[in-house]
Amino acid sequence: MQDRYYSSKEFKTLLSRYEAATNNGDTIFMDSDELTDIAEYYYSNGHTDQALATIDYALSIFPNATAPLVFKARFALINDGNTKQARAYLDRVTDQTDLDYIYLCAEILFHEGKTDEAHNYLREMYERIDDDTDRADYVLDVATIYADYGMPDKAKEWLALSDETDLADYKELEGRIAISQGLYEKSEHIFNQLLDEDPYSTPYWNHLASSQIHLGHISDSIASSEYSIAINPNDEEAILNKANGLYALTNYDEALRYYQRFTQLCPDEDTGYLLQALTQLNLGHYEEAVTLLKQAEQKATSGSSASSNLLEIYQELAITLSHLNRLDEALAYIDKAEQLGEANPNILIVVRGHLMLQHGKTEEAYNQFKKAIRQSASAPEVYLHIAISLYDCGYLVLASQLLQLLLSSPPHPDWSEGYAYLAACYKELGQHELYLHYLKKACEKNPEEARIVFFDDFQPELPPKEYYNYQVKKTITPTENPTTSPNLPQGEEPAPSLSGRDGE
Repeated sequence: MQDRYYSSKEFKTLLSRYEAATNNGDTIFMDSDELTDIAEYYYSNGHTDQALATIDYALSIFPNATAPLVFKARFALINDGNTKQARAYLDRVTDQTDLDYIYLCAEILFHEGKTDEAHNYLREMYERIDDDTDRADYVLDVATIYADYGMPDKAKEWLALSDETDLADYKELEGRIAISQGLYEKSEHIFNQLLDEDPYSTPYWNHLASSQIHLGHISDSIASSEYSIAINPNDEEAILNKANGLYALTNYDEALRYYQRFTQLCPDEDTGYLLQALTQLNLGHYEEAVTLLKQAEQKATSGSSASSNLLEIYQELAITLSHLNRLDEALAYIDKAEQLGEANPNILIVVRGHLMLQHGKTEEAYNQFKKAIRQSASAPEVYLHIAISLYDCGYLVLASQLLQLLLSSPPHPDWSEGYAYLAACYKELGQHELYLHYLKKACEKNPEEARIVFFDDFQPELPPKEYYNYQVKKTITPTENPTTSPNLPQGEEPAPSLSGRDGE
């Protein structure tokens, strides 16, 4: 693994020689692979300028060397999203059988959305490899690429071609795939085993922390992140994992500090600004959140392609601006979200209605809800979002009625959404038995939704599967049922009947 090489005496000697020469302004001879290793080290530690200076020096000596050209191509692709520039560097590579060249060609195809072409290319290149060692390396590397690009099924398919199941790289990839497939207990077991063999691997600690936070073992996740940070104080993934753990424990002040550290290490990424903004929202600092969200927007739109976070940034800006009574600005961000073309347009219509409902514009909100229902042909997802909006705005009776209508005849047997919101409605309406009934269903069918809805009601370390038993054991005096709930415009039902959506 690369991080082990960076810790080796061999690499430390190489780096020391290089830095001594550059600090003194001396010329030093190293081969292109050694200079690329140094550039990779700088880049992995967040020193982008030093990395680029090193790789440019390598190319000044070895203008057609494969390793530095691939580095420049990958930088253009990953950092700038510039597939054209990446291809221009790869066109200068003379050895097109080099594995790193092949991998980057496939990555460019993924970035261009040519997924099938990338699949075929990788398979074709595999068939051309004669050397058994290269084939073994190729299988693991390709599986890793698929894991990196969020395709765990394909990663698993390629991993199955390898018989080197005792290799640490194989086990690490197996653990990563398990995380992607939601098999967190399996991944936790794998990374604990790997750490028994190599306790100084920051990737292992980071993957373990990720598994643990998904399992609700938040304190353990934070401890794993701290081990990683102790090994490498500038490990951005470990810092982000620790921040996420602190956020999950509602320790927002400390979480904010670590999100700020992450942003300092990755100043060009929108993620750090977005997460800082969400933390500020939880602290009640809405103006600060808007500033950070606008910084996130600027970073998310500065590259040649928009960030995958941009839709969330627009929606958070809309909701936060609405909270600050800046409704026109909020609605303008819904316009921007619609222009992205990424979200379900009918859900965005519901969000527009939600913002209007927040400001007492009940008739306008109701018209937006009707429009979303009509345009979506009464899609269950639209009813769900309308019900959530009604719940958030205090229309508890209407929200519970709509959710009951939806859940009494779910659109398919595996439908799992809305139960936690219905439980929350009944809790606030003082209908204790119905609250417990739907709380139990919510935790069985959709524990993540239950965690979100009842975030403030249970200790962060308590897994949702324990919510029901915990609540039953508590002594609760049901509150008196409220007699009224805010009313939408009269004369029409809050939504068309769902009874006919299955073709009845």
